[in-house]
Amino acid sequence: MTISRRSRAVVTGVLVLALGAGGFAIWRWTNLFLPGRLCDGAVAAKDVQQVLGSGRIEVVQSRLPKDRTDPEGRCVIRVRGGADLTLQTHGVQRADDRSPVDPAMSQPDRGPLGAFGNDTGWLVLPAGCRKAPGSTDAFPDRTADILGADVRHRGKHDLMWQDQPSKETPDREARAALARLAADFGSALAKSSGCGPADVPDMHLTAPGPAVTPATDGQLCGLPGVGTGRNLPELAQRVSDPTAPLQSCWVYSQIMSEPALRFTVTADTRYPTFVARRKNLDSPLPTGWRGAGSDGAVHAQCGNDDLLFHLSGRSDLVTPGPSAFSTQLFTSWVNAVAAQRGCEPIAPK
Repeated sequence: MTISRRSRAVVTGVLVLALGAGGFAIWRWTNLFLPGRLCDGAVAAKDVQQVLGSGRIEVVQSRLPKDRTDPEGRCVIRVRGGADLTLQTHGVQRADDRSPVDPAMSQPDRGPLGAFGNDTGWLVLPAGCRKAPGSTDAFPDRTADILGADVRHRGKHDLMWQDQPSKETPDREARAALARLAADFGSALAKSSGCGPADVPDMHLTAPGPAVTPATDGQLCGLPGVGTGRNLPELAQRVSDPTAPLQSCWVYSQIMSEPALRFTVTADTRYPTFVARRKNLDSPLPTGWRGAGSDGAVHAQCGNDDLLFHLSGRSDLVTPGPSAFSTQLFTSWVNAVAAQRGCEPIAPK
């Protein structure tokens, strides 16, 4: 049986349409032609997929700085119908403003200072990557520049647990991938603007702290004697993993939305100038205190360690008097930590 010229043309046309439709579908819905690296070559596509999940990935915006006086980079990656990932630099004046050390987060135990949840994280950029003084910036007196990594799941912006690591089940692989994305993009930013080492830091994340537990005033953060001396409503707390370089404890009052108190103590030399400006850490303390500091931060010797203590939270709990240094909460906490670490008291008894 012979096929007419017209029939052959029809069959050919159908095949062309089918192949074209298939090719369009592959292009639109799969990552078959996705390059191995995104954001101007800064980050690995496989890490993006680990964080955002399956679906068609596209780079919405990508900008790496070319000038060290303005080292602000940004990359936005989207999964079609899914989530957005934004890598972006920010200036910060206080660590607890934009980059709290949530005890439920995982921290790098080497390389740059930072912390990561499943969908949010941050890293401190090299000191040379800070924006030039005197520039038009929302944080002219910034202590550091950080690189934030944030995932937004469309349709979930108003949910209470969005970007709250204390509410989520830790995903070790997603956190490691998010940390690699931040480290890669930060290194590319440093190389592009010539403000720091271009080598990608070798990072290993610590485990998150254990689950939330009940807390009692007078035994906050598992330390005897730590409390406000006031009648407080039912309390809950979460303490960071013992291996984390930044030891933090968050205390919650009633609903688990925003912590009422954030305690942080560390001997890590990367942290002090991030949490407070140098002049504040060198300020004289009230009579009877050892060390120096201000605004809820104290720098003091404890044996061979140079410890930084930092307390923030509700003003009626942290500073109900003239300053945090006059409160039972602050004094009981720093002395309990000192006793735990085997050194003499830091606050007057």
